[in-house]
Amino acid sequence: MKVFILSLLLFLSGCGSLATDKMFKSNLLDTAPKNDAEVRYPDWRLAPASLMAVKPESMPATHQPMKTLSDSSLESFLSANGLDYELIPGDHTMVKLKRAVQFQTGSAVVPSASVQWLAQLGRYLANTPQIDIVIEGHTDNTGTERFNDGLSMRRADMVKNILLEQQVSLAAIYTRGYGEHTPACTNQTSQGRACNRRVELLMIMDSQ
Repeated sequence: MKVFILSLLLFLSGCGSLATDKMFKSNLLDTAPKNDAEVRYPDWRLAPASLMAVKPESMPATHQPMKTLSDSSLESFLSANGLDYELIPGDHTMVKLKRAVQFQTGSAVVPSASVQWLAQLGRYLANTPQIDIVIEGHTDNTGTERFNDGLSMRRADMVKNILLEQQVSLAAIYTRGYGEHTPACTNQTSQGRACNRRVELLMIMDSQ
């Protein structure tokens, strides 16, 4: 049984405003934990560096054994569509796409180029029910914190809608918005702000 705990990542990110999209009624994604005893994915508490709000250049080099993706179907799909990925350390197979969906300032409109590859991903996921998808919305620091919190959720929801159009199960999708709180790049330059206006996708494999 696969249970995804999203409110836990509020603690991992240090973010003060984590918006959740819904509570799942299926047995794939359960309700958020009320305490540590209810956490189903305890290894997430280790706060993987890829989920933390730090600049890439500040991350220390690691020398962990190379982990490979055991699901040949997913690996083949990602390779065929030019989607690079990284495996998040932990007891469960979590695949984070390196390609993000980028946005214009203040906008939640998904660019047409991103719609194409998201639709391809959606068609694959619709036929692969053992994979859950986590959609994380982010903004730069333009505008107020409250506005950016809502904007990040709207961006995540727009990506979710593209997947739903491809018949991905609603129970397999979880969205959240981080607002401006977890930048991937500096907000001091226009290039950095463009980098931060993004949606990132994380896939979680059923271990059974």
